[in-house]
Amino acid sequence: MVKVEKLGVFLSSISTFFLQIDSSPVAIDTPYLHNNRNAVGYDYSGIIKISGPLDGCVYVSASSNMLREVIKVMGEPDSSLTMMKDLLGEMANTISGNARTEFGADFIIAPPKIVDGAPSTSHLPKERYSYITPFSWRGHHAVIGICIA
Repeated sequence: MVKVEKLGVFLSSISTFFLQIDSSPVAIDTPYLHNNRNAVGYDYSGIIKISGPLDGCVYVSASSNMLREVIKVMGEPDSSLTMMKDLLGEMANTISGNARTEFGADFIIAPPKIVDGAPSTSHLPKERYSYITPFSWRGHHAVIGICIA
Protein backbone atom coordinates (compact mmCIF):
# COMPACT_ATOMS: atom_id res chain seq x y z
CA MET A 1 0.00 0.00 0.00
CA VAL A 2 1.19 3.47 -0.81
CA LYS A 3 2.35 5.44 2.21
CA VAL A 4 -0.06 7.99 3.64
CA GLU A 5 2.49 10.75 3.00
CA LYS A 6 2.06 10.18 -0.74
CA LEU A 7 -1.66 11.03 -0.54
CA GLY A 8 -0.82 14.74 -0.63
CA VAL A 9 -0.47 14.78 -4.41
CA PHE A 10 -4.04 13.50 -4.80
CA LEU A 11 -5.43 15.86 -2.18
CA SER A 12 -3.73 18.92 -3.65
CA SER A 13 -5.09 17.90 -7.06
CA ILE A 14 -8.63 18.07 -5.67
CA SER A 15 -8.06 21.64 -4.48
CA THR A 16 -6.41 22.62 -7.75
CA PHE A 17 -9.27 21.21 -9.80
CA PHE A 18 -11.87 23.26 -7.92
CA LEU A 19 -9.73 26.42 -7.84
CA GLN A 20 -9.78 26.35 -11.64
CA ILE A 21 -13.58 26.59 -11.47
CA ASP A 22 -13.98 29.34 -8.86
CA SER A 23 -12.57 30.63 -5.59
CA SER A 24 -14.88 28.64 -3.29
CA PRO A 25 -12.67 26.66 -0.91
CA VAL A 26 -12.56 22.88 -0.84
CA ALA A 27 -12.76 21.37 2.65
CA ILE A 28 -10.69 18.19 2.75
CA ASP A 29 -11.32 15.89 5.69
CA THR A 30 -8.91 13.43 7.26
CA PRO A 31 -8.12 10.34 5.17
CA TYR A 32 -8.95 6.99 6.74
CA LEU A 33 -8.43 3.34 5.86
CA HIS A 34 -11.45 1.37 4.71
CA ASN A 35 -11.78 -2.25 3.63
CA ASN A 36 -12.82 -2.81 0.03
CA ARG A 37 -15.66 -5.20 0.80
CA ASN A 38 -18.14 -2.32 0.67
CA ALA A 39 -16.90 0.79 -1.05
CA VAL A 40 -17.68 4.31 0.11
CA GLY A 41 -19.32 6.55 -2.46
CA TYR A 42 -22.14 8.74 -3.68
CA ASP A 43 -24.39 8.82 -6.75
CA TYR A 44 -21.66 8.33 -9.37
CA SER A 45 -18.02 7.27 -9.34
CA GLY A 46 -15.19 7.79 -11.80
CA ILE A 47 -12.64 4.97 -11.48
CA ILE A 48 -9.11 5.09 -12.87
CA LYS A 49 -7.17 1.82 -13.02
CA ILE A 50 -3.48 2.25 -12.19
CA SER A 51 -0.68 0.01 -13.46
CA GLY A 52 3.09 0.05 -13.64
CA PRO A 53 5.27 -0.12 -10.51
CA LEU A 54 2.09 0.69 -8.57
CA ASP A 55 -1.12 -1.23 -9.12
CA GLY A 56 -4.74 -0.62 -8.14
CA CYS A 57 -7.15 2.24 -8.69
CA VAL A 58 -8.12 5.76 -7.75
CA TYR A 59 -11.73 6.84 -7.75
CA VAL A 60 -13.75 9.99 -7.20
CA SER A 61 -17.35 9.60 -6.10
CA ALA A 62 -19.71 12.56 -5.98
CA SER A 63 -23.35 13.41 -5.52
CA SER A 64 -25.51 14.49 -8.45
CA ASN A 65 -26.00 17.82 -6.71
CA MET A 66 -22.25 18.48 -6.59
CA LEU A 67 -21.82 17.60 -10.25
CA ARG A 68 -24.72 19.85 -11.28
CA GLU A 69 -23.28 22.72 -9.21
CA VAL A 70 -19.87 22.36 -10.86
CA ILE A 71 -21.50 22.36 -14.30
CA LYS A 72 -23.53 25.46 -13.37
CA VAL A 73 -20.50 27.36 -12.05
CA MET A 74 -18.59 26.46 -15.22
CA GLY A 75 -21.36 28.17 -17.20
CA GLU A 76 -22.36 25.01 -19.01
CA PRO A 77 -26.11 24.99 -19.81
CA ASP A 78 -26.27 21.20 -20.24
CA SER A 79 -26.53 19.44 -16.86
CA SER A 80 -27.68 16.12 -18.30
CA LEU A 81 -26.60 12.78 -16.88
CA THR A 82 -24.16 12.40 -19.76
CA MET A 83 -22.56 15.75 -18.93
CA MET A 84 -22.36 14.89 -15.21
CA LYS A 85 -20.63 11.59 -16.00
CA ASP A 86 -18.24 13.30 -18.42
CA LEU A 87 -17.36 15.84 -15.73
CA LEU A 88 -16.75 13.11 -13.17
CA GLY A 89 -14.48 11.29 -15.60
CA GLU A 90 -12.55 14.50 -16.15
CA MET A 91 -12.21 15.03 -12.39
CA ALA A 92 -10.90 11.49 -11.87
CA ASN A 93 -8.56 11.77 -14.83
CA THR A 94 -7.17 15.14 -13.72
CA ILE A 95 -6.57 14.00 -10.14
CA SER A 96 -4.89 10.76 -11.22
CA GLY A 97 -2.93 12.43 -14.00
CA ASN A 98 -1.46 14.98 -11.62
CA ALA A 99 -0.15 12.10 -9.50
CA ARG A 100 2.26 11.20 -12.29
CA THR A 101 4.40 14.14 -11.17
CA GLU A 102 4.89 12.36 -7.83
CA PHE A 103 5.09 8.75 -8.99
CA GLY A 104 6.84 9.16 -12.36
CA ALA A 105 6.18 8.37 -16.02
CA ASP A 106 5.77 4.64 -15.28
CA PHE A 107 2.60 5.47 -13.31
CA ILE A 108 0.13 4.37 -15.99
CA ILE A 109 -3.48 5.53 -15.80
CA ALA A 110 -6.29 3.99 -17.81
CA PRO A 111 -9.22 5.97 -19.16
CA PRO A 112 -11.89 6.57 -16.51
CA LYS A 113 -14.75 4.12 -16.04
CA ILE A 114 -17.93 5.75 -14.76
CA VAL A 115 -20.32 3.72 -12.62
CA ASP A 116 -23.54 4.45 -10.79
CA GLY A 117 -23.06 4.62 -7.03
CA ALA A 118 -19.91 3.54 -5.23
CA PRO A 119 -17.46 1.28 -7.07
CA SER A 120 -18.41 -2.37 -6.84
CA THR A 121 -16.06 -4.91 -5.34
CA SER A 122 -15.13 -5.97 -8.88
CA HIS A 123 -13.28 -2.64 -9.29
CA LEU A 124 -11.43 -2.69 -5.96
CA PRO A 125 -8.79 -5.23 -4.93
CA LYS A 126 -10.57 -7.19 -2.18
CA GLU A 127 -7.39 -8.09 -0.33
CA ARG A 128 -6.41 -4.43 0.14
CA TYR A 129 -7.67 -1.37 1.93
CA SER A 130 -8.38 2.02 0.37
CA TYR A 131 -7.54 5.42 1.76
CA ILE A 132 -10.83 7.30 1.71
CA THR A 133 -10.71 11.08 1.85
CA PRO A 134 -14.03 12.90 2.16
CA PHE A 135 -14.16 16.44 0.81
CA SER A 136 -16.78 19.09 0.22
CA TRP A 137 -17.20 22.11 -2.00
CA ARG A 138 -20.00 24.64 -1.66
CA GLY A 139 -21.71 22.33 0.83
CA HIS A 140 -21.69 19.33 -1.54
CA HIS A 141 -19.93 16.14 -0.52
CA ALA A 142 -17.67 13.70 -2.36
CA VAL A 143 -14.86 11.26 -1.67
CA ILE A 144 -11.64 10.23 -3.29
CA GLY A 145 -10.63 6.60 -2.81
CA ILE A 146 -7.02 5.56 -3.31
CA CYS A 147 -6.14 1.89 -3.46
CA ILE A 148 -2.66 1.49 -4.93
CA ALA A 149 0.33 -0.56 -3.86
